[in-house]
Amino acid sequence: MHEDERELRKRLAQHAKRYEVVRKLHDVPPHVTHEVRVDGKRAVCKRATSDEGNPTMEARAMRFLETNASVPVPRILAVGDDYFVAEWCDDVPAERTLDRERARTMGAGMATLHDETAFEATGFLRDDGGKLALDARETWHETVCAFLADLRDFLEPLGYDDVASDALTFVREHPDLFDGAGDPVLCHGNYLPEHVGTDGDEVTRVIDFEHALAAPGEYDYWRTVLPLFADSNRSDEALAESFRAGYESVRSLPDEFDRRRKAYWTVNTVSYFRSLFLQRQRTGQEAARTASFFRKYVYDTIDSLRDER
Repeated sequence: MHEDERELRKRLAQHAKRYEVVRKLHDVPPHVTHEVRVDGKRAVCKRATSDEGNPTMEARAMRFLETNASVPVPRILAVGDDYFVAEWCDDVPAERTLDRERARTMGAGMATLHDETAFEATGFLRDDGGKLALDARETWHETVCAFLADLRDFLEPLGYDDVASDALTFVREHPDLFDGAGDPVLCHGNYLPEHVGTDGDEVTRVIDFEHALAAPGEYDYWRTVLPLFADSNRSDEALAESFRAGYESVRSLPDEFDRRRKAYWTVNTVSYFRSLFLQRQRTGQEAARTASFFRKYVYDTIDSLRDER
């Protein structure tokens, strides 16, 4: 029996008299996900494979939404220190396909998530005795600085901490950079097509809240638009317009929303360094080329922001 399966069985035994490990679904650091059966029910178990993973917080976020919002999330069956078990959902998306109708539905779904959740401050989410808790910062600017400082520390042994450090210095030097961003809500942090099931104009399921954060809604918006629609070709522009129209059909975007776009793109691109090296889906020269692209993008965007000020 493989070590992964032995560790998984130990956790399932704490919650079920009968359990079975069916198959491995995903194994991308810092998590591994299996299809399981617990007491005859088909389910999913997501487990952290390092300290960088936090499925317990993710489970608390989904339970919070199940209680406080209409956002359709998997029902959590069990939670442990480094894992959760959730019901099996047939409507979880299997691919990244996107058209204008689906982009609009996703935009409206994100706006609904934001419209139905609220926090007293921005900050980082965690589990606290079985409930979702907030490690708050006084301002959104301070939260962004803490986020970049954490990225800098992660990237230091990899030799890319200078990018995060320079982005952090720029943000610290301009405390007004995110003024007017809006009130804090629960942001998904990775609201991509493979994490959002849709059927016509309805969102049927939202999964993978591992990057959830208490932040202004526009943070979540740009976290989605950058990887999906940054390409300048016409089809992507049409999809971006559809996503925005869907969002604004539910919830207004704050004043000067577009002005802050480059600031978010800078922060988000720095975070992609972490994903690149943590998930290890690209290695060797391919990873180096991607990191070089990210580096250039960050510095070019900072230079552009400086020129505009």
